Parts: sequence; structure tokens; C-alpha cells
Amino acid sequence: MENVVVTFFDEESEAFQALAELKQKQYQSNDFALSQVVILKKENEQIVLKDGFDTGVHSRDDTLIGGLIGSLVGVLGGPLGVLLGFGAGAAIGAIVDINDLEEESSLIAAISSRLQDNDVAIVLVMSDEYDAVYDDIMSKFSSQTRRYEASMIREEVEHAREIEMELQKQAREKLREERSAERKAKVKSYRDRIRAEVEDLKRKFKSV
Repeated sequence: MENVVVTFFDEESEAFQALAELKQKQYQSNDFALSQVVILKKENEQIVLKDGFDTGVHSRDDTLIGGLIGSLVGVLGGPLGVLLGFGAGAAIGAIVDINDLEEESSLIAAISSRLQDNDVAIVLVMSDEYDAVYDDIMSKFSSQTRRYEASMIREEVEHAREIEMELQKQAREKLREERSAERKAKVKSYRDRIRAEVEDLKRKFKSV
């Protein structure tokens, strides 16, 4: 089974060292295959891509997971990832349904809430047949690893995109409402000014 694997590191330097060892193992061994490997870092409250590589290896579920990590990074670095990182899940939940974006089952929520400023993580796609080799490499570092079924993460990313679209739609509607209220206020202000000027002219004509 193909999994999305995320490993959180206590030290940034160890994440880059781990990435180098994964790349070396990938190209030197026939019994280890990775796809779409990235290092993510939280900087100024936003998750950004720092490094990575794509081996071009095709998995059993390639049509399902093709571009999955890129899509995931896009969500994490977008408005939804930022909001979840700020602990705004409850506020978002009041607008749209994100009951399934909980840390225990959601990779997006886990990374967004787990990463603090300057924290780093490696995220990749890998078959579970290589778990032992991967865990052996990670055992050298101060890190924690979680695994999520790739098919579930694909659905989660699609759902997250739908949430983002709904948030954007509601934001546009809110702006339109505010613009409409502002225009109405301006019209009323102009109406009151014109009425006042007309009354002033009437008084001037009467006094002539």
C-alpha cells in the first residue's frame, strides 16, 4: 500500500541530512523506492517548500498519487494551512464542514498545527514495503514519523481545495456586501448634502 509519510525533526540540520541519506539510498539500492520527497519548513507562520527531489518512480497507484505532494504543499502553504496553523479550525468549522480535518486522521491539520516557526518536516510518498528501511534511516535522528494512506490524503487534499473555494466565495460575498453597504452610505450622504444645499439655496432666494 502506498502511504504519505511525514517525519517531524527537532533539528533542521538533521532533516537535510536525512534527505541526503534518503536520496543516496534511493539511487544506490534496488530494494528502496521513494517518490515526491520534500522538506517543509514553517517561516513567519507560513509553511514553505525548502528542498526535495522527485525520483520519477511510478508506484502501483501512480494515477491516484501523481502530483499528490505538490498539491499537498499547495494546500499547506495556502490560506487554509495558515488558518489551521493559527488554531483557527473552530472558526473555519463555523463556516464550512471540516469535521474530518482533525489532527489524528488529517495530515493537513497535523502538519499545520504541529509545525511551529522554524520547525521542519520531511514529507514523501512510499510503499509500506519499505517502512523498515526508512525507519532505520530515521532512527539516527531526533524525529517522529506518521503514516497516512495515500488514497485518503488524495481525498483530503481535494476536500481541502473545496473548503478553500468555499472560503474564497464567502470572502467575495462579504466584500460585495461591504461594498454595497458602503455605496448605500455614500448615496445617503450625497442625498443629504444635496437636500441641505437645496434648502440653503431656497433660504437665500427668499431673503433676496
